[in-house]
Amino acid sequence: METINQRFEKVLAHIDENLSKPLALSVLSDIAKVPEYHFDFIFLSLFHTSSSEYIALLRNLEAGQQLGFDKSISIKEVAVSVGYQSETAFITDFTQAIGQSPQAFQRQPDWGQFFQKQQPLKTLSEGHNDLTADDVNIDNCKLDKIDLAMISHQAEAQYLPQTIQAMRAFRQANQLSPTSSRTFNFVYQSKPKSTEQLHIDIAVSINTLEKQRIEPAINDSEYFYYSCIPEGKYASFMHVGSDKELERKLKYLYGAWLSSTNQRLKNVPLIFELLNITEPSKQATRVYLGLD
Repeated sequence: METINQRFEKVLAHIDENLSKPLALSVLSDIAKVPEYHFDFIFLSLFHTSSSEYIALLRNLEAGQQLGFDKSISIKEVAVSVGYQSETAFITDFTQAIGQSPQAFQRQPDWGQFFQKQQPLKTLSEGHNDLTADDVNIDNCKLDKIDLAMISHQAEAQYLPQTIQAMRAFRQANQLSPTSSRTFNFVYQSKPKSTEQLHIDIAVSINTLEKQRIEPAINDSEYFYYSCIPEGKYASFMHVGSDKELERKLKYLYGAWLSSTNQRLKNVPLIFELLNITEPSKQATRVYLGLD
């Protein structure tokens, strides 16, 4: 059976051979044989850069080679050849990535700066994980189905506090106390920039009686809906500390641990359970990664 590392090597080969074509996440995740929810977490853990950043880097480096050695080729031709649908988008991305506009680079390329931009490619063969199994302490557990009331945030990351406040107001209005109703986040992507689109679902657990009681509120809401955590096997670990340290543990989970166990992943997002949210000094996060 192929290892996850071997499957992601095929992803790299596919990207390299198809830079001029759309590289949809659905296609890349199919090649890797992992759910879309987890593809970028694994890519980042294995190669230390996001798939979108990696693709953009390769496209801009290919464009630089064309511009630097062919003074007659048009900017539009280069843009199309490296997969851009818009010449304007290509000019913007190339300028930000390389430090010269395509026009300026074609006239007088700064090769020193250009080759310096290729340094991130070296991270593919370098080890970055300094955590051990004892540092993360991952165990396997089984969860029963957990019914949820949920709100989805699919907007810029900077607007997440408004979605969190909406959930707080919903809890208060429907008597779903944080001390008795568990709090979960469904996480769909590694940490984005503040101006990038962020997809995260915020949920609270509900029992059968609560589900019946809040049904009018759910039916009347544009934003809240029922969902659940499906029963089954999960890899799990507890985290207390900074977000940066949590990111390091997730890289270990999706990189070293997943590579060594070669587990198949359930088609559900990464789940965080937020513990002791009313007591700042005791707050912790339990992470659940669904396994088939």
